[in-house]
Amino acid sequence: MADTEIRAEGVEATMSAGSSNADEIEGLSDKPKSFGQLAWERFFNHKLALVGAVGLVLIVAGFFIGPMFSEFEVGETNIPDREQGPSWTHPFGTDELGRDIFVRTAAGGRYSMLIGLTGALAATFLGTILGAIAGYFGKMVDNVVSQLINLVLIVPGIIILSMFALRFGSADGVVIPGTEIRFGGTWTSLGLVLALLSWVRIARVVRGVILQIKEQEYIMAARAAGASHGRIIFRHLLPNVLGAVAVEITLLVGSIIVLESTLSFLGLGVKPPDTSLGSLVADSKGDIDSDPLRVLMPGIWIVLIVLCVNFLGDGLRDALDPRSKAEGSGDDKKARKAAKKAAKKAAKEQARAGI
Repeated sequence: MADTEIRAEGVEATMSAGSSNADEIEGLSDKPKSFGQLAWERFFNHKLALVGAVGLVLIVAGFFIGPMFSEFEVGETNIPDREQGPSWTHPFGTDELGRDIFVRTAAGGRYSMLIGLTGALAATFLGTILGAIAGYFGKMVDNVVSQLINLVLIVPGIIILSMFALRFGSADGVVIPGTEIRFGGTWTSLGLVLALLSWVRIARVVRGVILQIKEQEYIMAARAAGASHGRIIFRHLLPNVLGAVAVEITLLVGSIIVLESTLSFLGLGVKPPDTSLGSLVADSKGDIDSDPLRVLMPGIWIVLIVLCVNFLGDGLRDALDPRSKAEGSGDDKKARKAAKKAAKKAAKEQARAGI
């Protein structure tokens, strides 16, 4: 009788523990969320990423839409109104030729962002292709690409860019002999040259991911089915690196904008009539004591653009990486806490019932 009563009490305690935890684990039987849904939730829970995304949208809108509300053109001069301070007519003031600094800052911001985007996309394309080829084929191909990466890393980029600027940096550029192709002297040429110095990071990231997944079962099955190397790389391998590549694009945009601003400040960037934020800082550096606002305005916009882009890149990295510290949304975290709490409570109840 005593043994029977003890068993009955144990069963009753276990049932009561299970019923008390039913509400806590109710949400665990819901349909699991897809990776895309979890990525969106992780991104929207990343406050800095949202700040970066909203800030970037506002900056781009200001650069492209703001000048529409001004009556002045980028190169329009007005000597009687030169070197004026901020006003309703000239929100950022005017320079030594009477040109509106607000309109010129917006134009410089557009060119800087276009250079950053052009360079980042070109670098991403080149780095992704070379990294995928090196990781997939390995051996001799991998050694050649790795040595090329090391060569680009050890040569100071500022020296290569300075040589490019001195050779092709005139406003008219240089015509390639025997053709009508004109190279240099434009923001597109500068963006492409910056891409040639910025592709190595993406190549290393893509190569590392390809090395991890190229021996998985579905890749081996594709080889056994007779799929070509190109089909395996572009159809089966590259889709798996899109998350990492998306993060690297955003980070590259900020890096290229800073590098372009440095070159323009040194007088080696875009040439008139084009302009950029770095060239605006260079043009006004002589007036930093008498008119610091002319230097600060384009410099502040450079800082804000780079900060917003980096915040956005951090958010994308956390959202697209399942192993990130910021995994899961608020609901997922609550569900994990509820499951852990329910497991601990059930273990305690079972231990009491066994005693």
